[in-house]
Amino acid sequence: MNNLRKIAAAGLSVALSASMIGCTPAIGAGSKTAMSVDGYDVPAGLFIYYTLQGYSEAASQLQQKNGTEPSVDDVKSTNIEEQDSTDWIQNKATKYCKDFVAVQKEFELIGGELTSDEKSEAADMAAYYYAQDPSLEENGISMDTMKLMSESSYKEQKVFEYYYGFDGEKGCSEDELKEYFNDNFARVKYVSISLLDADGNKVTADKERTLRKKAEDYAKQINDKAREIDKMHEVDAVQTDYDEYVESLQTTLAEPTVGEETTTTTVAETTTESTESTTTTTDPFAGERIIQKNTTTTASADNTDATETTAADTDDAEYKFKDFIFDKLEMDKATVYDYDDSTVYVVIRGDLHERMTADDYWNQNYIDYLRSLRYSDDFKDYLEAKTEDFSFEKNKSAYRRYAPFKLKLKADSK
Repeated sequence: MNNLRKIAAAGLSVALSASMIGCTPAIGAGSKTAMSVDGYDVPAGLFIYYTLQGYSEAASQLQQKNGTEPSVDDVKSTNIEEQDSTDWIQNKATKYCKDFVAVQKEFELIGGELTSDEKSEAADMAAYYYAQDPSLEENGISMDTMKLMSESSYKEQKVFEYYYGFDGEKGCSEDELKEYFNDNFARVKYVSISLLDADGNKVTADKERTLRKKAEDYAKQINDKAREIDKMHEVDAVQTDYDEYVESLQTTLAEPTVGEETTTTTVAETTTESTESTTTTTDPFAGERIIQKNTTTTASADNTDATETTAADTDDAEYKFKDFIFDKLEMDKATVYDYDDSTVYVVIRGDLHERMTADDYWNQNYIDYLRSLRYSDDFKDYLEAKTEDFSFEKNKSAYRRYAPFKLKLKADSK
């Protein structure tokens, strides 16, 4: 389920956040329904769940701002985006309830049905998360509400598939998705050469020249191979040679002086054994990495809310390395790259299409993940556009009764 979480509209988690679901005592007759959204009566338990989620987001924002975990009183007394925290949290909960209704209505519109297995899995999911955090039953979220939300996650997947699958009106063809994969991900393999000594200090200038010469020789050794697969295998040979070189240096440094007793354990020994064990003819892709292209922003994988999105650090070494891979690194040509002041890479990029097979990177899990990655924002916008036309009636009694700071929240208030 993790690969599908990004297709959810903000606040609708496919896996159901364990930290926000409990079970429910009876709710007052005047507040069993929190609101009516386009004729759909939203139960109070659902509104409470999203109120808890809104509180969690508010606390997270305050923690990012101040650098310390806030108490309940801290969140209660703050303003968020020029709104009182209570209003901000309840507005979030209202939005998420509308998003929930949008999924129910779209599922009905496409004639969707859940199988008996899916309903059973949803019930199991609800029971699992109930067991994870039984203390939240005090907040009035019933098992029925949990099942409703679990089933909604399955419905949401079906709605997404209907519109953005290979046969969907808003999606793309299989070939187009493969090109999206190739454009946004790279298949690389590299050896990392350290320019630091055993104490973590930069090596001498002479030693650095030796290591850089070794890196250049390694790149030539790889490029002397004709076929891509042979070049990729040669990276393993280079890795083994470098590990043995490091081991020999550490062994020399570890020789005890007169009157000194020394016990030596080298990292190189472990690394070499690991490399040798993965370099086999049954795994031609051992040691390869799939790297995603940089975006201009970064966000938590568990949160699609724009408020959690921050600008990417373009000066970060890893960011620059990714730019080099996609913008400058020639295909099938081993190249020496200065990762930072203390590390040099011998890196090669292979053709990603070679791994787009049913038993490798073109299985259903990857297809689902790539679809969600490509269309998650479009899907979110589609659902939210639907909510703009919804009629809405608030149950003021429920909003007062289940105001966020009347709930039992999971932060220390001091």
